[in-house]
Amino acid sequence: MRAAGWKSIAWGGVQFAVPREWEPGRIGPRHLLLECDTGPAMEIKWGPAGRRFSSRRHLRRLAREVGRAGAVFQERALPADGGNAPEPVEGLGFEWKGKDGGAVGALLFCPVCRTVSLIQFFRRGPGAESDRQASRVIGSFQDHRSDGRCAWALYDIRAVLPVHFRLVGQRFEAGRFVLEFRGDRRGLTLYRWAPAGVLLKDRDMEAFAAASAGGVGVDFRPLTGAGRIGVEGVDPHPVDLAGRLMAVLRRPRFRGVRVWCVERRNRILGLRLEAPQPVTAAELSELCRAYGMDDETER
Repeated sequence: MRAAGWKSIAWGGVQFAVPREWEPGRIGPRHLLLECDTGPAMEIKWGPAGRRFSSRRHLRRLAREVGRAGAVFQERALPADGGNAPEPVEGLGFEWKGKDGGAVGALLFCPVCRTVSLIQFFRRGPGAESDRQASRVIGSFQDHRSDGRCAWALYDIRAVLPVHFRLVGQRFEAGRFVLEFRGDRRGLTLYRWAPAGVLLKDRDMEAFAAASAGGVGVDFRPLTGAGRIGVEGVDPHPVDLAGRLMAVLRRPRFRGVRVWCVERRNRILGLRLEAPQPVTAAELSELCRAYGMDDETER
């Protein structure tokens, strides 16, 4: 259950809770910068630890980088409840101060998945509130799941996908989000559009899905299950000998497309699955359950 005023962020294997007003300012494969009204609020970088990884050595390297910028660096208690990172993560705390501001942070290492994460919370005023927020964020931090799945949650969307789907591209534009994944010989694209009322004003859902979700040529049917209004369609399997022969020679990518409206949020969500064999409605339903608005999907 999420605390009021806080939301979940999940990206590239890590997930944690942050104040609701913090929004992504920079997004990389293993790097997030979150901002608030006053400027940068938090930065996190993570990746696999090398065979000779040492938390102390990593922290000394950070101290040298901060020192070259004219700031004063020091170790301190980890900004977490009781000064401890969430098990089984090991952590060291630090703080740096410069003439234009400072930060309190944590270097976290998980011996199970061998992920190292560097988190900094930027200060622009009195530190009490910053420390409370930092403590809460770190207390919610996870760098791996135990169910073979990976969560992806930014802005108002969330997906919990099998780990074999690797992110290969993302676009966050005004009114349009696109996340592209590849894995297990399949391609998966997740969409989010807004505002739904404007986008569907002069065309129906089928025309929108064909034009906006890569569904040109797909034979769509109405989708009304689970209280959703939308459309679904798949590329059929070749039935005659000539069609099957051409399919083998061309190595086709069969598509399955589902697009639906979330009326209470004035959003349209969609997904397109591409595979070397025909996509089934069951596959689309499973992915649809794993993708939705931030208050819909499993945690």
